[in-house]
Amino acid sequence: MSTERHSAFTQLDPPPGGAERFARRLDEAAPRPPQWHRFALAAAVGAAAVLAVAIVMFREPREAATDTQLSVDVYNAPEFDRLLGRQAQAAELTATVNDQMVTVTEVATQNTNVRIYSLN
Repeated sequence: MSTERHSAFTQLDPPPGGAERFARRLDEAAPRPPQWHRFALAAAVGAAAVLAVAIVMFREPREAATDTQLSVDVYNAPEFDRLLGRQAQAAELTATVNDQMVTVTEVATQNTNVRIYSLN
């Protein structure tokens, strides 16, 4: 019996000079864009930047709309209790199925981290 370990895959070495030939083939095959493409791209990006700055600087200032502004009180919102380190408050669960309100009942489980609800 042979004590030599055999593998399903044989390790092959690359042919001598193979990596250099492959790199040359890649360089020859890859088309290089003419230099004017780079200049045109740089000019287009520069023109877009100048236009954006001009629009921002020369536009008319708008009046602040006081009646349409929303004020959100994050610190008193119950949705953020857990994130703010407060004890969560119990809320009544509701659900809508096929545009009709249904009752939601919590099913008791043995794991306190698992909650199962029944829609009636």
